[in-house]
Amino acid sequence: MTDKLKLFSQEWCDAALEGVNANVAVYAGFKDPATFTNKMEFGVIGRDDVACHLEFKEGKVVSFTPRTFDESELWLIINGSLETWQAAAAGKEEGGKLLMKGQIKFVKGPMSAAIENAGALNNFLLTWGQVPTDWDV
Repeated sequence: MTDKLKLFSQEWCDAALEGVNANVAVYAGFKDPATFTNKMEFGVIGRDDVACHLEFKEGKVVSFTPRTFDESELWLIINGSLETWQAAAAGKEEGGKLLMKGQIKFVKGPMSAAIENAGALNNFLLTWGQVPTDWDV
């Protein structure tokens, strides 16, 4: 029996939501946190079955689940390989740098969102590293 949670499972999402909202650096990293109210998807390249959906309201996560929303509701869809998400979560490389290298890909939404909110993205992904994660999905 492992104490690790499957990446993007509901249990993993619950733990990540708690961690993200407790991380003041995520909120502080937004260009304008009071207006950051959006729905987004984080997925795994080549694995359409592995994705999570988040809803931010005024810079705080109010929903973090496996895929829930209709694609038309999503402001951003961001994909990376399992290795990329693992590297970002471990702090081996910042999310913004992985994005510039093409390892994190914007499938839908404005690239400017990542640039303007790079501090939030980097700290958001670092928070994933606080969740005991089973990356073997």
